[in-house]
Amino acid sequence: MLRMPSCVEPPRLQPPVTVKKSKKIKNKSTIPVAGHLTCVDMSKDEVNSVALSWLKNGINKIVALRGDVRTKNSKYVPHKEGYINAADMVKGLKKLGNFEIAIAGYPEKHPESENEIKDLENLKNKVDQGADKIITQFFFNYEKFLKFRDRAVSLGIKIPIIPGILPIDNFEKVKNFSSKCGTTIPNWIEKEFAGLETDSEIQKIVGASIACDLVKKLHAEGVDEFHFYTLNKYELSYAVCKRLIGDKIATQNKQQKELYA
Repeated sequence: MLRMPSCVEPPRLQPPVTVKKSKKIKNKSTIPVAGHLTCVDMSKDEVNSVALSWLKNGINKIVALRGDVRTKNSKYVPHKEGYINAADMVKGLKKLGNFEIAIAGYPEKHPESENEIKDLENLKNKVDQGADKIITQFFFNYEKFLKFRDRAVSLGIKIPIIPGILPIDNFEKVKNFSSKCGTTIPNWIEKEFAGLETDSEIQKIVGASIACDLVKKLHAEGVDEFHFYTLNKYELSYAVCKRLIGDKIATQNKQQKELYA
């Protein structure tokens, strides 16, 4: 399944505005709406109020994140009346209503984690509090995802682990973004974009091709659900999905012809 759910993130908007926008998206789209909630600068009452308003409007899918601090070079400090972290939020939301909660997973560990073991322990804690699925940070090396999945399963994590896919439309921006969130960019991808700094259209074509190949490799390893990070630009993700679907249909048609040949 190729997923591009509509997402609404409240911390940058006042709660009434967030609820209004999410309701509008739900009413005007057939795409499932998932609201993003973070612990940053919000009390438990504020978080719960947004979540219950979504639920009242038929939106029960939530992506529960600790969230990043907004002040540069500062460390995360929980709101004095807020949830401590994502695990605490998951626990609270599950008590609040029938929410389907997705959490974040990090194939290359969270940038603030001590090590991979601590990071996986934190993931397991979020799962134990009631999370329903894991959406990973984007990555470009499929083997890192597979190792992450294996380690998670070895810890007893049984909920779906959905890989996050980010089609590259501007390599320099993605490179900068990756350095901040701990995602490694393989040397071969660097070489693919070498000399294309001023050619945005070719960058998109290369980025789409890389994303398609990544999805196909993961699908061959038993992954059948994907989460696309559009970064508010849906066109490239849409093109990738359309190509993947087209390739799948072409393969099925070829197999049918061979079957009756």
